[in-house]
Amino acid sequence: MGVGTGTNEFIRYVKDLASGKKSHYYYSAELEALVIAADPIKQTITVRITLGNEEINEAGYIDEGLAGTVADYWTSTLISAVHEGRSSVTTSLGVQTIRPVPAADTAIDVVCQASGYCGSASPHAVARFVDASDHQLVYAVVAHTKFFK
Repeated sequence: MGVGTGTNEFIRYVKDLASGKKSHYYYSAELEALVIAADPIKQTITVRITLGNEEINEAGYIDEGLAGTVADYWTSTLISAVHEGRSSVTTSLGVQTIRPVPAADTAIDVVCQASGYCGSASPHAVARFVDASDHQLVYAVVAHTKFFK
Protein backbone atom coordinates (compact mmCIF):
# COMPACT_ATOMS: atom_id res chain seq x y z
CA MET A 1 0.00 0.00 0.00
CA GLY A 2 1.51 3.28 -1.11
CA VAL A 3 0.11 5.35 1.75
CA GLY A 4 1.88 3.74 4.69
CA THR A 5 0.20 1.77 7.42
CA GLY A 6 -0.81 4.55 9.80
CA THR A 7 -4.52 4.82 10.54
CA ASN A 8 -4.64 8.62 10.10
CA GLU A 9 -2.76 8.40 6.79
CA PHE A 10 -5.16 5.68 5.60
CA ILE A 11 -8.24 7.72 6.57
CA ARG A 12 -6.88 10.72 4.63
CA TYR A 13 -6.11 8.49 1.64
CA VAL A 14 -9.63 6.98 1.69
CA LYS A 15 -11.20 10.45 1.89
CA ASP A 16 -9.01 11.71 -0.97
CA LEU A 17 -10.00 8.77 -3.17
CA ALA A 18 -13.68 9.25 -2.33
CA SER A 19 -13.68 12.98 -3.02
CA GLY A 20 -13.02 12.51 -6.72
CA LYS A 21 -15.90 10.07 -7.33
CA LYS A 22 -19.31 10.97 -8.67
CA SER A 23 -21.13 7.67 -7.96
CA HIS A 24 -22.32 8.49 -4.45
CA TYR A 25 -25.66 9.87 -5.56
CA TYR A 26 -29.03 8.29 -4.84
CA TYR A 27 -32.16 9.66 -6.52
CA SER A 28 -30.00 12.62 -7.66
CA ALA A 29 -29.19 13.62 -4.08
CA GLU A 30 -25.69 13.46 -2.67
CA LEU A 31 -25.46 11.07 0.26
CA GLU A 32 -23.79 12.60 3.26
CA ALA A 33 -21.41 10.22 4.95
CA LEU A 34 -18.62 10.63 7.44
CA VAL A 35 -15.58 8.33 7.55
CA ILE A 36 -15.25 7.65 11.28
CA ALA A 37 -12.67 4.84 11.31
CA ALA A 38 -10.22 3.10 9.02
CA ASP A 39 -7.66 0.35 9.51
CA PRO A 40 -5.18 -0.43 6.71
CA ILE A 41 -4.06 -3.68 8.37
CA LYS A 42 -7.59 -5.08 8.80
CA GLN A 43 -8.57 -3.49 5.46
CA THR A 44 -11.65 -1.82 6.95
CA ILE A 45 -13.39 1.52 6.87
CA THR A 46 -16.43 2.63 8.84
CA VAL A 47 -18.71 5.31 7.46
CA ARG A 48 -21.63 6.90 9.34
CA ILE A 49 -24.88 7.80 7.61
CA THR A 50 -28.23 8.93 9.00
CA LEU A 51 -31.38 7.53 7.46
CA GLY A 52 -34.40 9.71 6.78
CA ASN A 53 -37.92 8.50 6.00
CA GLU A 54 -37.13 8.40 2.27
CA GLU A 55 -34.32 5.86 2.86
CA ILE A 56 -36.60 3.40 4.69
CA ASN A 57 -38.99 1.32 2.59
CA GLU A 58 -42.65 0.61 3.37
CA ALA A 59 -41.74 -2.57 5.25
CA GLY A 60 -39.46 -0.54 7.54
CA TYR A 61 -36.16 -1.84 6.12
CA ILE A 62 -33.27 0.13 4.62
CA ASP A 63 -34.11 0.76 0.97
CA GLU A 64 -32.16 -1.84 -1.03
CA GLY A 65 -31.22 0.70 -3.70
CA LEU A 66 -29.74 2.97 -1.06
CA ALA A 67 -27.83 0.09 0.55
CA GLY A 68 -26.46 -0.98 -2.83
CA THR A 69 -25.44 2.56 -3.78
CA VAL A 70 -23.72 3.29 -0.47
CA ALA A 71 -21.98 -0.10 -0.38
CA ASP A 72 -20.83 0.16 -4.00
CA TYR A 73 -19.36 3.60 -3.39
CA TRP A 74 -17.53 2.87 -0.14
CA THR A 75 -16.39 -0.72 -0.82
CA SER A 76 -15.07 0.45 -4.21
CA THR A 77 -13.19 3.24 -2.43
CA LEU A 78 -11.82 0.76 0.12
CA ILE A 79 -10.72 -1.73 -2.55
CA SER A 80 -8.99 1.06 -4.46
CA ALA A 81 -7.25 2.26 -1.28
CA VAL A 82 -6.10 -1.22 -0.32
CA HIS A 83 -4.79 -1.86 -3.84
CA GLU A 84 -2.86 1.40 -4.28
CA GLY A 85 -5.48 3.19 -6.37
CA ARG A 86 -6.09 0.44 -8.94
CA SER A 87 -9.25 0.84 -11.00
CA SER A 88 -11.86 -1.88 -11.09
CA VAL A 89 -15.40 -2.57 -12.24
CA THR A 90 -18.25 -4.28 -10.41
CA THR A 91 -19.04 -7.84 -11.44
CA SER A 92 -21.47 -8.66 -8.63
CA LEU A 93 -23.33 -6.70 -5.97
CA GLY A 94 -25.71 -8.57 -3.67
CA VAL A 95 -27.94 -6.75 -1.18
CA GLN A 96 -29.73 -8.45 1.70
CA THR A 97 -31.81 -6.55 4.23
CA ILE A 98 -32.04 -8.34 7.57
CA ARG A 99 -34.12 -6.38 10.06
CA PRO A 100 -36.28 -3.26 10.15
CA VAL A 101 -34.76 0.06 11.15
CA PRO A 102 -36.40 1.34 14.36
CA ALA A 103 -37.12 4.87 13.09
CA ALA A 104 -36.07 7.60 10.70
CA ASP A 105 -33.04 9.63 11.79
CA THR A 106 -31.32 6.42 12.92
CA ALA A 107 -27.53 6.67 12.76
CA ILE A 108 -26.08 3.75 10.81
CA ASP A 109 -22.45 2.70 10.65
CA VAL A 110 -21.51 1.11 7.35
CA VAL A 111 -18.62 -1.21 8.22
CA CYS A 112 -16.75 -2.16 5.05
CA GLN A 113 -14.12 -4.89 4.97
CA ALA A 114 -12.05 -5.98 1.98
CA SER A 115 -11.01 -9.59 1.69
CA GLY A 116 -7.34 -10.39 1.81
CA TYR A 117 -5.63 -10.06 -1.55
CA CYS A 118 -4.43 -13.43 -2.84
CA GLY A 119 -3.24 -12.35 -6.27
CA SER A 120 -6.78 -12.53 -7.61
CA ALA A 121 -8.03 -10.23 -10.33
CA SER A 122 -11.40 -10.19 -8.52
CA PRO A 123 -11.19 -8.30 -5.22
CA HIS A 124 -14.13 -8.66 -2.84
CA ALA A 125 -15.56 -6.62 0.04
CA VAL A 126 -18.54 -6.78 2.37
CA ALA A 127 -20.47 -3.83 3.83
CA ARG A 128 -22.49 -4.34 7.00
CA PHE A 129 -25.11 -1.70 7.86
CA VAL A 130 -25.23 -1.70 11.67
CA ASP A 131 -26.77 0.44 14.39
CA ALA A 132 -24.24 3.14 15.32
CA SER A 133 -24.79 2.57 19.04
CA ASP A 134 -24.87 -1.26 18.89
CA HIS A 135 -22.90 -2.98 16.12
CA GLN A 136 -24.62 -6.27 17.00
CA LEU A 137 -27.81 -4.91 15.36
CA VAL A 138 -27.27 -5.58 11.66
CA TYR A 139 -29.82 -4.03 9.29
CA ALA A 140 -28.35 -5.06 5.94
CA VAL A 141 -25.36 -6.79 4.36
CA VAL A 142 -23.96 -6.14 0.89
CA ALA A 143 -21.39 -8.36 -0.83
CA HIS A 144 -19.37 -6.72 -3.61
CA THR A 145 -17.07 -8.40 -6.12
CA LYS A 146 -15.03 -6.42 -8.61
CA PHE A 147 -12.59 -7.05 -11.46
CA PHE A 148 -9.38 -5.07 -11.91
CA LYS A 149 -9.16 -3.17 -15.20
